[in-house]
Amino acid sequence: MPHIVLDGTVDGERFFESFLSTQERSEGEILKTQDIYISRDRKMLLIEAIAIEDGPPQRFFIQASLKDNRTTVRIYPGTDPVKTGGVKKMLAIVAKLMRDQHPEINYGATNLKEFLR
Repeated sequence: MPHIVLDGTVDGERFFESFLSTQERSEGEILKTQDIYISRDRKMLLIEAIAIEDGPPQRFFIQASLKDNRTTVRIYPGTDPVKTGGVKKMLAIVAKLMRDQHPEINYGATNLKEFLR
C-alpha cells in the first residue's frame, strides 16, 4: 500500500483550518484535492481526492493518521483506487502540504520516494 511517513508532529487542527483545495494539471492528467474532514479526536484527517489520467476519474480519500511524533499519509482503506502514478502523486502532494507548514519535519519511511518533491 503506498504511504509516506512524516517524522515529527503535524498540527492537524492547523492543517484542517488552513486547508485549501488544490489542482494540478499536466498533459493527460488532472489531480485535485477537494474537501477535508477531521475526526472528533483530531487524530485523523481525510482529504477527498480525484485523479483523472487518460480515463474515468478515480475518486478516493487520503488518510493522514496523526500520532505524537509521526504522521502517516496513505490511501484510506475504505476506498480502493487503482494505484496509478497520479494517485501516488496525490499522496505526495498532501505530504508536501503538511511539510510546508512544518519545515522542521522530515520524510521518513515511504515507498513513494520518486514522487516526493
